[in-house]
Amino acid sequence: MNTSEYIASGILEAYVLGSVTPQEKQEVECLSKIYPEIKTELTAIEETMETYAKMHEVKPSAQLKSKIFAQMNFGEEVKVSNSLLESKIEEEVLEREVKVIPMWSKIAVAASVVFGLLLGWTYQNSQKMSYELAETKAKMGQEVSKNAMTESVLALYKDNNSVPMELKGVEKSPDSKVMVFWNKEAEEMKLMVENLPAAPKGKQYQVWGIVDGKPMDMGVIDLDFENKILAMKVPKGNIAAFAITLEKQGGSPTPTLEEMYVIGNV
Repeated sequence: MNTSEYIASGILEAYVLGSVTPQEKQEVECLSKIYPEIKTELTAIEETMETYAKMHEVKPSAQLKSKIFAQMNFGEEVKVSNSLLESKIEEEVLEREVKVIPMWSKIAVAASVVFGLLLGWTYQNSQKMSYELAETKAKMGQEVSKNAMTESVLALYKDNNSVPMELKGVEKSPDSKVMVFWNKEAEEMKLMVENLPAAPKGKQYQVWGIVDGKPMDMGVIDLDFENKILAMKVPKGNIAAFAITLEKQGGSPTPTLEEMYVIGNV
């Protein structure tokens, strides 16, 4: 795993702010236990956030407590006339209206807004990077599979004991094509589908060997047959041809000739 890219994605900042999904939260906690560099970065971000919060913490003034207790009389019944009460309220309103907000408070509010916007932008970009990273991994996985498939096919062509044969499409499906590699000595056969229509639901392709004029079952082809080399069982006897038909899922004891897709003579 590329921990540098993961740290730079912004997912750790989003985790500290609590703006990640449950799945992302679990992912961060798991990776921070596996990779020390991720744990170190996560701790640094948490400490930075805590320091920022303490720097901009607003504490009540020292005079507030004295002012509150000065206005309280626990031992005597307090009688306040309506006019006096109204006068006090007017004084409080005037005091609030003329109070000047400190410059540092304004800066703190602005900084908080900017910080929030920055984190939102970072989170959006981290999400985008996550999607792009997943897409890149998927493409790389496909390329790795293709390369492995190519190497396997080349190995079959280089095997002197394997005879490559092409099963061509019949009138029902002229564009169909399947390559087989038949090892007579080992009685083995490898099959690679180059072009076959997707099997309908409840159906599956089945391979046949024509032995002494009779079709012999060689097994069914995987439903997910693309980019795979499949091993088929080879019947004993004088094989004259190979063919593939579409049968019910799981295979059939006898081929449905009307559903033949490819055939190739030995």
